[in-house]
Parts: sequence; structure tokens; C-alpha cells
Amino acid sequence: MQHSSMDRVIVIGGGISGLLTALALSKEGKNVRLFEKGALGNVVRSYTVEGDSGKYTVDTGPHIITRLNTGPLQTLMNAYFDSTPLFVPHGNYYLRINGGYHQFPWALKDIGQFDLLSRKDRLFLLRCIIDGILLKDKSITIADFLTSYDLSSSACKLVNALCYFLAGVPMDRVPIQRFWDSQKYKDGSSSAISTKILNLFREGNRHDQYYPQGGIQALVDSILRSYKGEIIHREVISIDTLDHQVSTFEQDYPYDMVIYSGMVKELPELVDLPPDYRITTSNLETTRCLTVWIGTRDRVITRRGSEIWADTDPPCWLVPTSLYDSSLAPEGCQLFGCAFPYSHPSQAMAAISQVFPDLDIDMIHYQVLQPDKAAWTTSPFPSIKTPVEDLYVVGTDTIKKSMGITRASYSVLELLEILRSEGRL
Repeated sequence: MQHSSMDRVIVIGGGISGLLTALALSKEGKNVRLFEKGALGNVVRSYTVEGDSGKYTVDTGPHIITRLNTGPLQTLMNAYFDSTPLFVPHGNYYLRINGGYHQFPWALKDIGQFDLLSRKDRLFLLRCIIDGILLKDKSITIADFLTSYDLSSSACKLVNALCYFLAGVPMDRVPIQRFWDSQKYKDGSSSAISTKILNLFREGNRHDQYYPQGGIQALVDSILRSYKGEIIHREVISIDTLDHQVSTFEQDYPYDMVIYSGMVKELPELVDLPPDYRITTSNLETTRCLTVWIGTRDRVITRRGSEIWADTDPPCWLVPTSLYDSSLAPEGCQLFGCAFPYSHPSQAMAAISQVFPDLDIDMIHYQVLQPDKAAWTTSPFPSIKTPVEDLYVVGTDTIKKSMGITRASYSVLELLEILRSEGRL
């Protein structure tokens, strides 16, 4: 295909948002160059680790893909993928709290019957949820919102654990809007209040989540099989908006459009930005998490689904990946990943030992990662269309919807919508 000069697109950053962007624009007929100085996929990839019994395949942090059935990733796969991974249903979420273990109560009717919490806590949580739906200002923090309710320390621990795993920060920095994002997705933003409450009472909202067979790398591999553009393994050191070129240490590359998918907070290191936009990027809060991968010959987890540990310090989100694909662990072994708010490995191991005492460990592997490029706090995210001509940003620090791969996919769809509105697609 012949490309006009207006088709030259440079994508900076080969994480999941950059890969999806490069794929989509190449399929839209653009001449795409993707620059990535490190590993393609970034925190969405898999690799092998040796254990006593053989090789384990670990992901970069636990991953479950949300909103797959009708969400943004499915839209992108339908439009641009030549082949897609095989996805295995996630199963239920399970909660460990107050020394008990129970399926997580997503629906209001289940919260009312959830006897791992006191009757008083259940009633207060039901009131919190309904009042939260009715609340007009959803920018206030969860902590401020909860001051009106006499929740026990156990219930507060549960809410705080959910904040860490939904937004990356504790509840004093998470807007209440984050908790209603899922319901808005499910019902549509125009649904009546009564409809939202009725749906929450009946169903909850966790039935469209999956894990890719082969590990999270299967998603990256599907993108790379479908992508026909160029991949350049070099570091971009500057964006020259006057001459319309990006520079690496080795040479310069002309462009008509640049999509930056690195950390937006670091964009001012590459290009001059107007003060207001630069201030917005500087206010983004980055977070780290510690993931501990455990390979064991013990069969400690018997069913698919992830676990939330609210009792442990620090709290934990566990995903048993070998139950979705047994080839990820040696024969006769289990593999699971435990994600914690960033803490010392000894604290994480103490939490794991608290839940699984006398565990026969065959392999242990630590990762310190940034699960999202910016935490969902009360600070605004920068716009995908920057004030700089022909420069756009994409990724999990540009849009406040969902989290992880799903949030990245939303940002790519938003970028494509902007480009179409400008007549560039």
C-alpha cells in the first residue's frame, strides 16, 4: 500500500497501550513505527522461572482481564486482531476476613447475608452503597464519605483493601467515583437510579472476567502476530515539534503524528508542554506493588477464582494461574501470584504463611511493578489530545475507567475516536 506523508505515525512505548495503538493505526492504513527501548508488553508479559521441580511461567503481576464480553478489548480484538487468545472464565472472587473464607458478596442481597461481617457492618455497608449511588458529588474520597458511618475496623480494612486493588492507593486518596465505575459500565450512564440499585441487588457485576490460556503473554503475542508495522528497539530522547521528528541516540525519524504511550508524567522530558498541561502531568501519582509468585507441590487452591485477603497486613490479591492453564507449572505443582501494596518481601511472606502455614515451596519469585501508570486519585488525568499539535498520549494515565489492560484499551478507543473526529482516520 502507498502511504502519503500524512500517514507517518510514530508510537513511543511498547506497553499494552502502545501495542494496541500501533496495531489499530497500522490496520487503519497508517505507516506506523513503534519505538520500545525495553521488553514489548512491559507489565503485560510472561517469562519463565526455574523451580525445584522444573519451569514455571509467571506473568508480570497477576492479571485478570475485565469487561471482556462487551468491553473495550473485545472491541479492539474484533476490529484489528488476526487471531485472539483462548480465554478461560475467571470464576468467582473469594474473601478472607475475620478468620473466615467466603465468596465475595458483589450483590446487595449477598452483602445482607454475608455473615463474616457483623450485622451492624452489613447494614452500614448497604447504606453506604445506596447512599453512594444517590450522592451527586462523587469526587470526594472514600475515607471522607465513610466518616458518616460507624464501620468496624474489620469493615474498614476490607474497604481499604478494595481501594488498593481498584485504584492503587488507600481510601483517603480514592474518589468514590472509582467504586461506581463498574456499575456505570454495566448499566450505561443514563440508567435510572432505581435500575442501578435493582441490578446491584440481584446480580453484582463480576461475570465477564477471563484469563488467557498460556499466560498474559498470549495477548501480546496475538497483537504482534497481527501487527505489520515496524518495531524499533531504541530509546526516544526528544520530540522536535518544529521539524516534526523524533530523535533517538542513533538518528532522527520524521512524523506526521506522534502517539506517546509512556508515562505521561515523563513526557516533559521529551517535549516542551504548556504550563497547565505540565502541571496536570506532574500531579499524577504513581504507585508500586510487590508480587510474590509461589510454586508449590501442595494443592492449596482447589477452584478457579481469585482471592482478596483483608485480614493480612499488608492486604493481598491472589490469582491461581495454573488452575487456568496447568502448563504454567511443572506437573503436580500449583502456581499462584500474590499482589500486595508495596512492602518488604518479609512482610508479604508473613502474610502468605498466615494464610497457608507449612507451605511446601518449590519456587518463589518476587516482582516490584507499577500496575497502572497512574493511580486513580482525586487528581485529574491529562487529556489524550495534548495542546501540542500532532501529539497525543494514550495509556492508563489518560482515562479514568476500569484498570489495567481494560483501562489501556479504553484509552486506545478514546484516541481512535478523537482521530476520527479530526478526520485523521
